[in-house]
Amino acid sequence: MPAQTDRCLLLVEDDPLVRDTVALMLEEEGFEVIEAADAKAALALVRHGLDAPVIVTDVDLGSGPSGAELADALHRLRPDLRIIFITGRATSLAGRRHDEREAILPKPFESEALSRLVKAMAAGELRQH
Repeated sequence: MPAQTDRCLLLVEDDPLVRDTVALMLEEEGFEVIEAADAKAALALVRHGLDAPVIVTDVDLGSGPSGAELADALHRLRPDLRIIFITGRATSLAGRRHDEREAILPKPFESEALSRLVKAMAAGELRQH
């Protein structure tokens, strides 16, 4: 497993093209990106010691648990984790109660917007309800 720093994050996205694109955006902004194709792989990484302060996840992860279900499971394992949901459908998280540990970034987005949000979440500077 790569070295873990405050610039390390976990990206969870089932679409390989989107995952590669978002990972490249983040790497160009100086982040170390660990990738997972689904919720099961993401949970395994965290259970096996991945200490990334921020998780960036799509909401719709195909078959299996959704990004929201992943976030709930991750918060049970590590209540301090910060989760950024990336989604093309704003209604996909309707009814979900968010606290300062979660943020939503609608697709499409610019790399700078994602980078700013990741930095703010890692620093605990974002308060979104």
